[in-house]
Amino acid sequence: MERRQKRLVYLTLTAVAIALFAAGALYGYMGRNTPICPNGKPPVAQQDDEMGQVLYLCTNGVTVTN
Repeated sequence: MERRQKRLVYLTLTAVAIALFAAGALYGYMGRNTPICPNGKPPVAQQDDEMGQVLYLCTNGVTVTN
């Protein structure tokens, strides 16, 4: 493998890594305000379940597992 081909492979891998990082950051930024409760309001209380899940009590009385 020539030096130019190695450089091209390294640059391609770097570009893919940067693109994946940017896509993950954008996905996290866009989903940061996703409401837990169906009515869009924040939960009133939360409780840990025996199975390791978190139970959220919403303002309208609905219990949501997330």
